[in-house]
Amino acid sequence: MKFFDVVVGYEIALWNAVDEVLAARGMVRLGHLHALRVLDAHEGQARVQEVSEDVGITVGAASKLVDRLERDGLAERQPNPANRRSSLVRLTPWGQRSLADGMAVAQEALDQAVGDEDVEQVVAVLERLRARLASGAVARSAA
Repeated sequence: MKFFDVVVGYEIALWNAVDEVLAARGMVRLGHLHALRVLDAHEGQARVQEVSEDVGITVGAASKLVDRLERDGLAERQPNPANRRSSLVRLTPWGQRSLADGMAVAQEALDQAVGDEDVEQVVAVLERLRARLASGAVARSAA
């Protein structure tokens, strides 16, 4: 369980550290920045379902997140021409600017947080472990 405690503890501490730097510089907070990155990865527009999947939250939580992005002028919903029952969420010009500015500050904070550690090696290990979870290996062995 020590591995679990260390990984989760580091994730929380890193999230809080980066979020505090963003807040101190008057940038969009990390939760919103993450959602803006998702929209950007979908070429600036995505369905709420895609936000849900990519952020790792329920569709209901993603819808509320998109509501907050809209409230803050960072994104807007538009009718989905391919499906009248859904809408597309797209970045506004303010959202695009907030994403670019926030990413620059977040990257600076991340660089300070990790220092001269071999991040590529850590990323490779975590990606392999994440793939193991995605393959269902843990669920099958626990059953």
